[in-house]
Amino acid sequence: MSLAASLLLFKLVFIAGLALWLTVVAFNNLIAFRNGVFALASIMRMTPFEQAPAIQTPLLSRRIERASWHRAAFSIVLGAEMVTVVLLWATVAALAGLATSADATILASLALTALMATSFLMAVGGSWFAYYIRQDNLQLIHFVLVAVAVLGLLAVNLRP
Repeated sequence: MSLAASLLLFKLVFIAGLALWLTVVAFNNLIAFRNGVFALASIMRMTPFEQAPAIQTPLLSRRIERASWHRAAFSIVLGAEMVTVVLLWATVAALAGLATSADATILASLALTALMATSFLMAVGGSWFAYYIRQDNLQLIHFVLVAVAVLGLLAVNLRP
């Protein structure tokens, strides 16, 4: 296998893996929408701060109790996931030969930028509600996704 072919195969497997993974995530979020809203509501209500030992902080003034805001916020996240999924699958098609190499690279860069933006959306939203105090693993996951997107951007822009 040539260097060019192996690099193309790597890009295809990488993007297809992300596309498949995020498709499952978005599908699950669509099917179990109410569960997702409930989970996000916990962050927006800042309920982890009430767990023993309770944490008192001025940041609690940011609590959002209204369910309509929880649904709206989760809908935005789900929409961002769906846009990213479409871009990732379009990139898979482009890498599989339905577009020029240059167009596939541009599309891959756009898809990975969308993944990074979606990850930052969740990280910034969670940080507003100080989720890192009691749910630090969530923040870690969001920044790992940012790192995956950045490394992916570097990889898809490699030339043989």
